[in-house]
Amino acid sequence: MRFQQVATEYEQIKSAGIDPQVAELAEYHSLDERATRALDEEMKKRRETFESDLQALWVGLEGAKNPSGMLMMKLKDMRMGTFKGMTALDKKIHDFAKRNRLDAQAAVKLAEVLQNRADIDNDLAKLAKHLERSNKPSSLVMMMLRDLREGKPIKEPEYQPAIGSKVHERELRQAMKEKERSRSRGRGHRDGRDRGGDRGDRGDRDRGDRGDRGGRERDRDRDRDRDRRGDDRRDRDRGDREGR
Repeated sequence: MRFQQVATEYEQIKSAGIDPQVAELAEYHSLDERATRALDEEMKKRRETFESDLQALWVGLEGAKNPSGMLMMKLKDMRMGTFKGMTALDKKIHDFAKRNRLDAQAAVKLAEVLQNRADIDNDLAKLAKHLERSNKPSSLVMMMLRDLREGKPIKEPEYQPAIGSKVHERELRQAMKEKERSRSRGRGHRDGRDRGGDRGDRGDRDRGDRGDRGGRERDRDRDRDRDRRGDDRRDRDRGDREGR
């Protein structure tokens, strides 16, 4: 039902002469008709900063629970001259927020604070170490804002990664890989022992067969010797009888 309502409003907006880029933003963030018309009217007055303003709104509305309400607050900032468009810093923070799972509010607050810091890249690198060990990165950023405002350095993390954090997920994947490699090595050793056992069995059978053949040959030799001795005795007996 909500989808049909948004689609209907979008068609009405297009037919009402709303700027296509404004209409696209309105459709993506599910803005109501009132907010969309107010945005279009304000943006027509800001042609020089149109692109950077829209980029900032795309980022600022991302993840908002009430995007239409937040937009009206942004429009108020525009009218008062306190609204800031998308800067190079905002783009950097936007990318950082996506990589580290930050919500829109945390990203905006972080950008506001970091613009007054001396070494932003170093701060972001150290922040990332903390955020990748947290399963609530947005909340962690909000907790760290005070120290950042006061110019305090960001310390190295000294706590274990939380369950569900990026580090924890990475460690789980590594453990699974190690377990799979151990299984593969175990299968390889078992196969080797089985092949060795087969060779040993064949060797035993071969030695046994050779032993059986040798034993049978020795028995035949003894039988032949007994037959020859018996023939010799019979020949001697015949000779003695003939001599008498």
